[in-house]
Amino acid sequence: MKGQVTGISFPEKLIMISNHQIYADWIYVWFLAYLGKAHGALKIMLKHSLSQVPIYGMGMKFFEFIFLKRKLEHDKDNIVNNLEIARKRGRPLWLVLFPEGTVISDNTRQKSKEFAAKLHMDDYKFTLLPRTTGLMLCKETLGDSVEWLYDLTVGYPGIEPGQNPEDVMTMKRIFCEGNGPHEIHIHMRRYRLADLPTDTESFTHWLLDRWTEKDKRLIYFNEHGKFPEESDLDNDRIYNGRTVKIPIQLQNTLKECYGYWLYLLIYIPIIYAMLHLTRFAYTTIVQSL
Repeated sequence: MKGQVTGISFPEKLIMISNHQIYADWIYVWFLAYLGKAHGALKIMLKHSLSQVPIYGMGMKFFEFIFLKRKLEHDKDNIVNNLEIARKRGRPLWLVLFPEGTVISDNTRQKSKEFAAKLHMDDYKFTLLPRTTGLMLCKETLGDSVEWLYDLTVGYPGIEPGQNPEDVMTMKRIFCEGNGPHEIHIHMRRYRLADLPTDTESFTHWLLDRWTEKDKRLIYFNEHGKFPEESDLDNDRIYNGRTVKIPIQLQNTLKECYGYWLYLLIYIPIIYAMLHLTRFAYTTIVQSL
């Protein structure tokens, strides 16, 4: 098939999980939601420190992202309350989780190895061992209001064996230097939530099996620069029954950008005040020295 894909059909409500290679992963998940006209329904679970980022942190709070301290005793009530509100509203919902909890680094790789040793299994090569607690809590809280779980495996070309993806595809490189990945490969599979295990032990095994498959898929990707399903897709075809090529671009750039700038207008007085106070504090410190 030739032509251009302008959209993908998704359910109004879903849970989406993915491997986590770079901090910008969520942006490409957002684009996937954009293709499904669900980018306004995105609710992402992120580490708490990101809520403190100037401007962006306020924006993420505005969209009711869920910020985690990675300790169940601190996070449980936050997750449950947020999702119960979302469930009662009955609006479209894309709940996005990265079960690995963070991107691959020398430090997190070592922790993953230690975790794997406790489970008496080998560590993965291109992913970290996932944690099941948060995902299972979300599944139980949303109940039958969400039917499907989508499992993504994301691959970026240009990452050499032994390199940590985030060391190569940094936020600075992508946003400040305009040198992001020239293509993103996403393998997607969906599961009916009602068919998944309900007890913790069985669900943990199920998720580890998915991550084992994911790591094998990424090993193939690292060797061939594409996933196995892409093997029969040439440069002229955009769809082969299993794989589709989609350009990463806004369908109406002016309209979309205008909409987001409108949201940011309410923060202009706050930003001005922050800059003014920062300048005053800096001046005071310099003068006191």
